[in-house]
Amino acid sequence: MLTSRIRNTNADGKPFSFTFAYHTYFKISDISEVRVEGLETLDYLDNLQDRARSTEQGDAIVFESELDRIYLGTPSKIAIIDHEKKRTFVVRKGGLPDAVVWNPWDKKAKAMSDFGDDEYKRMVCVEAAAIEKTVTLKPGEEWTGKLELSAVPSSYYSGQLDPDRVIQDSTVPEDSIS
Repeated sequence: MLTSRIRNTNADGKPFSFTFAYHTYFKISDISEVRVEGLETLDYLDNLQDRARSTEQGDAIVFESELDRIYLGTPSKIAIIDHEKKRTFVVRKGGLPDAVVWNPWDKKAKAMSDFGDDEYKRMVCVEAAAIEKTVTLKPGEEWTGKLELSAVPSSYYSGQLDPDRVIQDSTVPEDSIS
């Protein structure tokens, strides 16, 4: 569990504005075997199309090419299902209304100096975020964002997860989050 607190300590009386995201990269078996659930029918900003606004049409997000989207007004729980490893990562969040979903795919991965040519096949980024609406704090105000990650057997999907049971019964393997 991660909790971030940001307080405006400006003595000059000026507000402080920011956006925020936890950059969580999940180690997966193969990007073609992964789906992200919990973001169905939501609006998103497509970073590959100059942040054009669209609505998710699928029953889950699957990966067939580069994807870089900011989902808006997201639920507090998102599931990343890895069929090959028979494991589901559960992302629970608070104070973070948006979610970024990203995978660079092959062409961009090859162009990135800090990313192996084939590493895109074994990772997916699902970030709890506050991006669309900038957070603005007056002097003395504080903002809190929370992220909780867990792993459960993949027989679960986002609509079935009992958040209280999942968090109490699960731990995240050390090699799963980088």
